[in-house]
Amino acid sequence: MTDATPLHQLGEELRNALEEKPDGRNDDGRQDRHAGSDEARPKDGEANSSRSGGSGARGRGRAHGTIFDGCPVIPLGVNGDACWYLDVRGQLRAVTKHDNQKILSLFGGRLALLAHHFPSYKQDGEPRRNAFDAQMCSSVMMAACDECGVWEPTGAVRGTGAWTDDDGNLVLHAGDEVKVKGKWLSPGVHEGKVYSAAPRTPRADASTGPIDEDDKDGSVDTADRIANLISTWNWRRPDVDGQLALGLICAQMLGGALSWRPVGWLTGDQATGKSSFQQLLSYLHGGETGLKQASDATEAGIRSVVGFSSLPVAIDEFEPDPENPRKTRAVIELARRAASGGQIFRGSSDQKGYQSNAYSCFLFSSILVPDMPSQDRSRLILLDLDRLPQGAPKPDLNPRRLRTLGARLRQRLIDGWPTWDARLDLWRAALARHEQTGRAADNYATVLAMADMAHSAELPQQDVLDNWAAKMARVIVEDSTEVGSNAEDMLTWLLSQYFDPYRRGEQFTIAQWIMAAAMLPGAPPQLSSDDIDARDRARNANQHLAKIGLRVQGEKENAQLFLPNKPFSGLCRLFEGSAWENGVWAQAARRLTGAERTKALTLAGVASRGHYVPFTSIPGLLSFPMDRDGRDATTPARDNLPHDIDDLG
Repeated sequence: MTDATPLHQLGEELRNALEEKPDGRNDDGRQDRHAGSDEARPKDGEANSSRSGGSGARGRGRAHGTIFDGCPVIPLGVNGDACWYLDVRGQLRAVTKHDNQKILSLFGGRLALLAHHFPSYKQDGEPRRNAFDAQMCSSVMMAACDECGVWEPTGAVRGTGAWTDDDGNLVLHAGDEVKVKGKWLSPGVHEGKVYSAAPRTPRADASTGPIDEDDKDGSVDTADRIANLISTWNWRRPDVDGQLALGLICAQMLGGALSWRPVGWLTGDQATGKSSFQQLLSYLHGGETGLKQASDATEAGIRSVVGFSSLPVAIDEFEPDPENPRKTRAVIELARRAASGGQIFRGSSDQKGYQSNAYSCFLFSSILVPDMPSQDRSRLILLDLDRLPQGAPKPDLNPRRLRTLGARLRQRLIDGWPTWDARLDLWRAALARHEQTGRAADNYATVLAMADMAHSAELPQQDVLDNWAAKMARVIVEDSTEVGSNAEDMLTWLLSQYFDPYRRGEQFTIAQWIMAAAMLPGAPPQLSSDDIDARDRARNANQHLAKIGLRVQGEKENAQLFLPNKPFSGLCRLFEGSAWENGVWAQAARRLTGAERTKALTLAGVASRGHYVPFTSIPGLLSFPMDRDGRDATTPARDNLPHDIDDLG
């Protein structure tokens, strides 16, 4: 037998070897202690496919896919050179070499158990004390894994945290126990998922009343106590930010069970209480076993620490890093993936690659929020902190009380879980009535529904829903204006680029050239040195724009900007180094509000299809006063629109 022997072949050889010894003797002539017994042979008509033991025994009292009946080590399957097990403690283990010490480690040093099932004999046939047949044991273990088939942990293993089963019921993995359908069970395989053992995490607490003899607020509801404490920070929007913060904390507690995990970002100047709020989070989640918290972290480090768990992640002082922007972007991208539980693929040194899922709720805090793409910004719930007024009391962060309050809050959420789907639908519908759908509904409906479930076991009344939805609609509109979109980011990049066709050193932005081409009053007169009127100046500007692939049609507020689909070299230079280079800008252009697809048009002799974007969809161009410098604000009649293959050069 060699290391290169396939596992399925080892299994067949082992079974054949056992079947060839009807007299119950081993290779050295010793009598097998189980040979000839009913336990050693499957009974007629019995299936051998059960992994749970029982009467389907085969070989030495071994059911299909098990090492031996009642074995505390559970084979899971094979993948390449690795055999996967849950060891005697329920920990997930990958084994590539089944030597004596590795087997003992898997069995937690239970030498007597191994010696009983895999005895080792002296030459005279007497069993050795405190010894087992490691070769036979390893062969059986590998055969059992092979019988389980090919297996990988991604998507199959669940670490500590909250989850759901296929019916939507809440499953709680607390490290040393797993609560499934209301019963605490040992870590293991439950309903097709592997819940591997881990350090014990904080439990929920169903108690009520004062926490200690000095607790003066014992009669106050748990959620109200936490909300009152959160309100002691000086929020920029005190009427909504406290509720959002509470909802984020609740979402962190049940993150893995949610279909959408909102990302929170706490921002504010120095001495506004960001680190204190991080401390509050730590206490409410029960400390480091309930919250993965750091002030300096990398994407790989977070993945390594979180592993297969759904525990929340909180990162303090996550400031923009101009010297290493990739590090910042990678962490933010991980948070974005975790929001939806998306797959993560990474390379590895052995060229086999690595894939995983992330199910954690993230919360960052920093003075400045790093620059990020719109798809990342749209996932953020931004909470701004102002400095506390002079003489304002500091938040009362009593560790023991806050741990108890956090445990009670966790119990409140667990008790309310059966109402979650209906509750979330109500909040989504309320936001939809105020024209807030899509990503905004994912974020804010989840957070508001969580805070609502913390406050009340009953579903919210219509007036409560409408009141909060109206307030949140205003907040969402305000935030979305700042967040923008990928298409708007593309326009901002383009309009802010400098363009100097005369090469005389005095540069103007594309936005200024476009304003001149549209005869907008805010256009700088220095764009043309000739003593010409506005219409000739507009025609001159359009001729220069056409050479790089742009063109303005119409005038003033009725004007439209043409963006081509083809990669004009001049336009490629303007977009160089951006996410929209090499013609990718066309994908963003068609998503702009009011964009109209055109037939083939020619610009300076080059034909291309594209999109007309109305100036009303381009922020800033029409914001100049129409009567600046005393010019007439009336809008001249528009030129006829160009048709198919019209020359715009």
